Amino acid sequence: MIRPQKGILNVKRPIRTLAAAAAATALLGSFAIQGAGAEGAIDEWPTYGNTYVLNPSGGVTGTDGLRVTFGGTQLQVQRLENGEEPECSGEIYDPCVLPGSADADDLFSQVALAVGDSTNGGTAFLAPPLVEDTEYDEALVAPTDEELIVKKAWNVDTTSSGDSIVSTLTGDADGLTYTVVVTISYTSPADRIKVDYEVIIPDGNTKPVRLYHLIDTYLGGDDEGPGFFNEPVPCGSGQSGAVVGVDRADLGVIQAFQYIGGTPWTSYMSGYYDDVVFGDNDETEPATDVDDEDTRPHFGPGFMNDFNNQIITDPENDNGIGISWNFGIEPGTRTSTAKIIYSAEAVDPCSDPEAVSVTNPDPTPEILVPSFTG
Repeated sequence: MIRPQKGILNVKRPIRTLAAAAAATALLGSFAIQGAGAEGAIDEWPTYGNTYVLNPSGGVTGTDGLRVTFGGTQLQVQRLENGEEPECSGEIYDPCVLPGSADADDLFSQVALAVGDSTNGGTAFLAPPLVEDTEYDEALVAPTDEELIVKKAWNVDTTSSGDSIVSTLTGDADGLTYTVVVTISYTSPADRIKVDYEVIIPDGNTKPVRLYHLIDTYLGGDDEGPGFFNEPVPCGSGQSGAVVGVDRADLGVIQAFQYIGGTPWTSYMSGYYDDVVFGDNDETEPATDVDDEDTRPHFGPGFMNDFNNQIITDPENDNGIGISWNFGIEPGTRTSTAKIIYSAEAVDPCSDPEAVSVTNPDPTPEILVPSFTG
């Protein structure tokens, strides 16, 4: 089976065979798991760049920290080894796939940038494996005129030092070079990963620029769970950063993004994975006819727009989570920081001192949901 196309029963690709998963897991024996020219993602997608792992011996017992692997803008996190299938212990779908492997087109995680808008089109910069796989074309083109949208793979340059991985993403559109620097930091045994984003909008830009971080969750060996959103709450003399995620406390894990500082999120979603990560419209709202996908809007980088702040609380929803920033058209450098949380219990929004500030914004009041045409 393959990833669903519109009008077809929604089924994901099957989780890979144990033999293939074992080959990928074997890569975790050293800090740098993907070097230039090595067999894997670079062979399949030459602009993918190197892949690194933080806390490579962790993620086994549930108390030895997270094993964090990042490359090609794709993230995989191991929190607790799956006793029945240790090769398939990831918390992001596909749980058997690592960044840097030749199967990275089955890893539904990416950092994306959209330069343009849904009316005039533009360029979407995406994780290299999620551009080349033609199965995703339908979900990553504009609903009005697919020729308006150009999809490009990021050029990725990734390095690592100490407890951090730094990926510099570059892409050219309209004769200009757009740059995003993503820094992943982690110190064991923390239950959260720090992500710093730096977006450099070049002089001469005339189009809206949006950044997205997108994850198809797979928590505790299960692909479903209810989404949630927590607005900032008072924390002593300050207030917490907003939190958006999915709650599988019954399986011992909750995954969420929490705002830390810098440019606030413009929008977010905790909804159906396909809608969040790939811009499809299987479950997005509003819909004038729930049985007709054509009446439901698309959101995300392939459609040059913001998310709609949808939270699906159905515990049987195949969940994905995403956050987005709309930086407008002005050239310059924008920065923001978030944390990705893997908590064994309900997320306390005040527990992280870095997430508490007297200036933390509430991202909900000023968000404008874009209109849908076509």
